[in-house]
Amino acid sequence: MADKEFKEEEEKQPGRVEFNFPLLTVRTQVFSGVFDRLGSFRSSRLISWFSLVVVPIVAALGLYLLCSSLVTLLWTPVAREATSELGLASYLMLPGINPILPIFYGWLSIVCAIVIHEGAHGIIARNRGLTVNSSGLLFFLIIPIGAFVDVDEKQIAKAKPRDSLRVMAAGIAGNIIVAIACLIALLLIVNGLTPVVDGIYISSVTDGMPADEAGLLPGDVFVSVDNVPVNNYVILNSSIAGKNSGDTVHVTVIRGEKFDEQFSTDVTLTEFENRTVMGVGLFDPASPVNYYLTLTPDSFYLYLLPPSLYSGIVPFSDSLIPFYTHPLGTYWHVYANILFWVWFVNVNVAVFNALPIYPMDGGRMLDISLKSIFGRKLSEKSISRITYTVTATIVFILLMIVVIPFVM
Repeated sequence: MADKEFKEEEEKQPGRVEFNFPLLTVRTQVFSGVFDRLGSFRSSRLISWFSLVVVPIVAALGLYLLCSSLVTLLWTPVAREATSELGLASYLMLPGINPILPIFYGWLSIVCAIVIHEGAHGIIARNRGLTVNSSGLLFFLIIPIGAFVDVDEKQIAKAKPRDSLRVMAAGIAGNIIVAIACLIALLLIVNGLTPVVDGIYISSVTDGMPADEAGLLPGDVFVSVDNVPVNNYVILNSSIAGKNSGDTVHVTVIRGEKFDEQFSTDVTLTEFENRTVMGVGLFDPASPVNYYLTLTPDSFYLYLLPPSLYSGIVPFSDSLIPFYTHPLGTYWHVYANILFWVWFVNVNVAVFNALPIYPMDGGRMLDISLKSIFGRKLSEKSISRITYTVTATIVFILLMIVVIPFVM
């Protein structure tokens, strides 16, 4: 027994380096002072109370998303097909393996989310007077992949329920706070976007149609039609609205890599599906920006759409980046993508940890709450059974969501 206790204490010693291929664990005292200092602030106490409010909301949101996803997959063949095309790897939060998670942005965001989550546990633990046995960094070989904070489990078990709950909830709340801050910063960047050229871009030209015969090219930008400046769909449509098939319009476009070449030509309109057309596909760079900045309860999902999948909607996706400039300079899109993925990953980490799945934070909070409320009426064994039943139910729903696209 003494040998076992000695081994446990030795494993918790700060400054210890452990290597279990391919994971490298570095325990250090560096963060202890940080936890003590931040935990002493009055704001830490306020955040710990805020955590208790946030977690049930996040858990409810997570359960709603799980149930709605399951219903959608059961009754919508298109959703099942789209999910199956992404493959099983899309369920793994692993950059380079998950097809929608970029390696650099994904790795950076995951490290950030884990450090914030674990660090928040340590800060609130010290705020509540609980001991942090050890903390440190996790590496995949030499690549940092996260952090850990080992709060004394015996003290958590003996602490008042509200203190234990605040420690458990802190990690989730930390992720949510960082996620919201990043989303606000992202929206500020998008709000500062300006089209490279004030006009309507030609996204495609139909072979054999008037625009093709007149020499217009994909990537050209309409700047005037019949000498009327064009900078939105309304003006362009009104310029040809009263025209008939066979009528001619004089158009001026800007083209070239730097949009420094001007080209003017006459386009003879034709009729197609009862409409007078040139035969071009159009793109207004102001539309994605305005759409992205229009925040409503119905459109909030837009901020969870990865730019790698929804390139025509997200202004900072690879396909739309060339259309904009920003006061931040050439690399504005790098900052936007970092903020998006930090927001995206932190939200996902928060939601998953808030779900009442034992031994995740949400599951432990459920167990602590049940013991606090029903501890005198139910045995510890009965409470454990309730916790495990809830866990099994949610895990079953998760498995159904994963399996259904590939079996139906």
